[in-house]
Amino acid sequence: MVRAVLTACLFSSALFANLVSTQDWPVNRSFYDYLILNKIDPILISELDEDSYVAVRTILSGTTFYEHREEKTDRLLHALIPISEEQQISLYCNKDGYRLEIVPVRYAIVRETLATRIQSSLQADLIGITGNSRLAHEITAIFDDRVDFRRDVQKNDPIGAIYLRKVRLGKTWGSVTVESAFIETNGKRRYAFYYPEDEGYYDEKGNALAGLFLKYPLKFIKITSEYQPAGRQHPIYGQLRPHLGVDFGASAGTPIYTVAEGVVRFAGCQRTCAEGYGKQVVIEHKNGWQSRYAHLQSFASKITQGARVSQGQTIGYVGKTGVTTGYHLHFEMRRNGQTTNPLAIKNVRQDGLKGKDLSNFLALVEKRRGDLDYYADTAKTGVNRISLIDANGNSNAN
Repeated sequence: MVRAVLTACLFSSALFANLVSTQDWPVNRSFYDYLILNKIDPILISELDEDSYVAVRTILSGTTFYEHREEKTDRLLHALIPISEEQQISLYCNKDGYRLEIVPVRYAIVRETLATRIQSSLQADLIGITGNSRLAHEITAIFDDRVDFRRDVQKNDPIGAIYLRKVRLGKTWGSVTVESAFIETNGKRRYAFYYPEDEGYYDEKGNALAGLFLKYPLKFIKITSEYQPAGRQHPIYGQLRPHLGVDFGASAGTPIYTVAEGVVRFAGCQRTCAEGYGKQVVIEHKNGWQSRYAHLQSFASKITQGARVSQGQTIGYVGKTGVTTGYHLHFEMRRNGQTTNPLAIKNVRQDGLKGKDLSNFLALVEKRRGDLDYYADTAKTGVNRISLIDANGNSNAN
């Protein structure tokens, strides 16, 4: 019995040396498989609450995790496996056997500046100078609705940013927060400032930069099938059928975001999870808009009928439930019941800031704009650190 291992397990051993290593979570491996592989009784999973149980089932392939093993026997002593940016599985062995807990991820936060001039494309240049694809994606997305990167941006146009980057065990961890940024075109700087009260980006006057909808419902997108209302050859049925949304290819468990704030009208399977759209979420937005997300592997915590969601909130994870040939997200947009091409929706603007929010934002902008211009104009090209905020919230400025 695997259960017998629990009583025989010791957290440390005086006889053998121990090794700490990093691993990448394999494709299609479940946490249940991981326990069995390490001769640990999977009954541990049943001790978790419902939210933790869902999180444990959605470990993303490629996630870097840490193992502490006994060198001679290869017995697992401790594993730290991230399940989100803020939480991780702590699986450890003590004198009573193995224990499983969900604990916070510990990381420091670095505030850095970026100053460079565009040479080829905005995203490629940013990745090249920072090595951070998430930062490049974030800055590009911030200006995407206001700047035509093919027409407006020329070689040697300046770009600057101040941002927060998480660091875990010496490596960049998770998402980044761009506090302020600009792109200069035709001698004019186009600014973007983050307003933490609503987690949105605005220009220096408080006008919203983003449209009412996010451009994509997940990051690092790959379009595998476009909107084809006239019909396409169905990959399973072999018949010509309308394709009323856009398919995005992604690995199992990739987070899916709602493209706008709204109310969840449906979260589940319309018939059985093996039919049609499988697990799906339908969200109602303002002005008659509706978004639909299908073939999900699972739903995010508290995504149930009637729940209110904010733009960019995680609502589920990429899967292949329903009628599908592989892992992907089927995404639809409708207005007043009529489908429309999600990639063709433009110029649906968010409201700008008003009243007290506008006053608070303008006070924030006064300082941030001065800092941004100063660092962009005086710092050497590249990335420069301003300060380090440690895990206890202490800031050390350079």
